Amino acid sequence: MFTVFIVGTAGSGKTTLVNSFAEWLEDNQYDVAIVNLDPAAEYVPYIPDIDIRDIVSARELMRKYKLGPNGSVIAAIDMLAVRAQEIKNQIMDLGANYVLIDTPGQMELFAFRSVGSVLISRLRMDRSAVVFVIDATQAQTPSGYVASMLLALSTQFRFNLPQVNVLNKVDLLDKTTLDQILEWGEETDLLREALLSSETNKLESDLSIRITDVLSAVGTVPKPIPISAKTGEGLDALYRVLHNIYIGGSDYDYLE
Repeated sequence: MFTVFIVGTAGSGKTTLVNSFAEWLEDNQYDVAIVNLDPAAEYVPYIPDIDIRDIVSARELMRKYKLGPNGSVIAAIDMLAVRAQEIKNQIMDLGANYVLIDTPGQMELFAFRSVGSVLISRLRMDRSAVVFVIDATQAQTPSGYVASMLLALSTQFRFNLPQVNVLNKVDLLDKTTLDQILEWGEETDLLREALLSSETNKLESDLSIRITDVLSAVGTVPKPIPISAKTGEGLDALYRVLHNIYIGGSDYDYLE
């Protein structure tokens, strides 16, 4: 069993990716299950095999304890961490080859609180990975790209799992813009030049360059795979990378 945690900022398209990637896996004869780990989700486009809202609902917590939207999500995630073994047993009982886990939309309330790391640690299997979803429309400027990759690195640090970064919504970009973003992921010098020549203020440009140097020095931030959860573009490349992790590989090239 291979568990894949789909993580991303609000609006990045991670729930849509869960749905489309599950359909892709099923179309290719893989047994897949979906877990909704978002207690505040109003709507999901898939039918979850396990729905955390059946255990705890953020909306119900809001009413019962007079909490705000963020406070109710925090309380719900804390409650889920306590029942993590029960949830893991349910996941194991599914017996699927792939389990896609849709995480809360408010990423900062999940990824950057200690309980989020604890929850993922308790739910992970022998073969687990994180897919970090980057909104391509937010990464088409040099500073936006740097900010997105910094978030990706922070998530990788927090969860301490093999991580795949995907650039979602590429169907909304023209080819020139997409190629430029992918070049930034390949050549740090090109990204630095783009930052220097951008129209952002000097403080933002200098800070972005320093962050770029940090990312380059770390050297373990996976370059993003271009995908579209809407059209299905790139899902085969995403599968190949995850499969490489599943069979124990360490390096990958999604262009193979």
